[in-house]
Amino acid sequence: MDRLRVLRQDPLLAPVSSQKISKITAYVDGAARGNPGPAAAGVVFLKDEKTVKTLSVPIGNNTNNVAEYCALILAMQAA
Repeated sequence: MDRLRVLRQDPLLAPVSSQKISKITAYVDGAARGNPGPAAAGVVFLKDEKTVKTLSVPIGNNTNNVAEYCALILAMQAA
């Protein structure tokens, strides 16, 4: 019970005000030509089905899995 009370008092866990929160969706993808080979990562941010921002970076010679993971990291850093 004490733990629950402490969590409720934590300002980071306090309820959000009644203001509307906008939702932004990030689509991520990465690809490599040859596996491994020249690779790149990209992100598209959408808000209300409209493109807000796009990002892409070359990441040298890597595998497809590394390219996709880099795209996810790129999206989180930009967010």
